[in-house]
Amino acid sequence: MITYNKEITFEDYNEIRTLVGWNTLSRRQFDAMMKNSSFITVAHDGEKAVGISRGVGDGGYHLMLVDVIVHPDYQGQGIGRSVVEQFMAYADSTIEPGEWISLTLLSVYGKEDFYKKFGFHTRPTGTEGAGMNLKYVKK
Repeated sequence: MITYNKEITFEDYNEIRTLVGWNTLSRRQFDAMMKNSSFITVAHDGEKAVGISRGVGDGGYHLMLVDVIVHPDYQGQGIGRSVVEQFMAYADSTIEPGEWISLTLLSVYGKEDFYKKFGFHTRPTGTEGAGMNLKYVKK
């Protein structure tokens, strides 16, 4: 049975990133990420972390969905949908009636249709430019 909480070890986090082909983080980066995330949910099968999503935001009107990762052996079982639904519920809980919040994400190539199910749209549009990204490495 899949359960959800906010707990994930440094080792489990980097393992799940590696399994989906993402770069790993240093211990310092992981500790800062855990401390400073606005939202985090982790899917577990017993003691094993099998999925995650996080939110990073300003506490006012902007919240970014990051780190939507599902262990390859558990993909297609609704875990990704569940961790994003939990993020969406969190986002809703941060605003009052009549207020709005800007939710953003950077999708892995080919996964855009998954996020469209939650109301996200691709850019550019008539009024929005393309999203941009820079992987900055300190020398």
